[in-house]
Amino acid sequence: MSLQIDQLWEAAGFDPNREQRKAILHVDGPLFLTAGPGSGKTRVLLWRTLNLIVFNNVLPEQIFLGTFTEKAALQLKEGLIAYLSEATRFTERPYDISRMLLGTVHSICRRLLSDRRFSIGRMRPAHLSLADDLEQYFFVLRNWHELISTGGLGVTDVTDINQYLSDNGSTSRHRAVAAVIALFNRFSEECLVPDACIRKTRDPILKKLLRMYAAYKGMQITDLSLLQQGCA
Repeated sequence: MSLQIDQLWEAAGFDPNREQRKAILHVDGPLFLTAGPGSGKTRVLLWRTLNLIVFNNVLPEQIFLGTFTEKAALQLKEGLIAYLSEATRFTERPYDISRMLLGTVHSICRRLLSDRRFSIGRMRPAHLSLADDLEQYFFVLRNWHELISTGGLGVTDVTDINQYLSDNGSTSRHRAVAAVIALFNRFSEECLVPDACIRKTRDPILKKLLRMYAAYKGMQITDLSLLQQGCA
């Protein structure tokens, strides 16, 4: 049975205005739109994607559909599943979006970096568990005693760490963990080699922090900063 996009709009109770219709049906070359809050950006993205898949034979895995919020990403995914199911009733064609790059820009970039990272011998790498900010925090917190011990610090040296890194002599371990993570991420982004820096610096506290970073790199964790420098 033949199907027109207007039929899907009618079934969904969607009546696009002239500008929305023009954006949804555009398929030839790039399209740049400016739109303010409440203008229907997510809905236009949803229907434009559906138009490409159902009426222009674009494979879902060839589409990069990114948003800035998890809420909008969820709305897009649920909407596509619902309306592609509706299209299947007419076309009797199944549509699989499991391989589509759909999500927030951040989550899609993480997926791309994970899937395409360098590996020894150019073999397909094993599954990578990539820690986000919260996971990284709890990982460092769980391994805090091991890290400070390796660095040559003691539990009571939390105040010295806070004073050194944030100019605040707080006794808060939370503050120290957060400050140390920020330092580790900066080290990773600069592709710093801990052993070489330890030999060069005369700062005793920095030496200890560098030893902590070396120990952190040797643990079973991969964060975004480490992934950028190819240490995963």
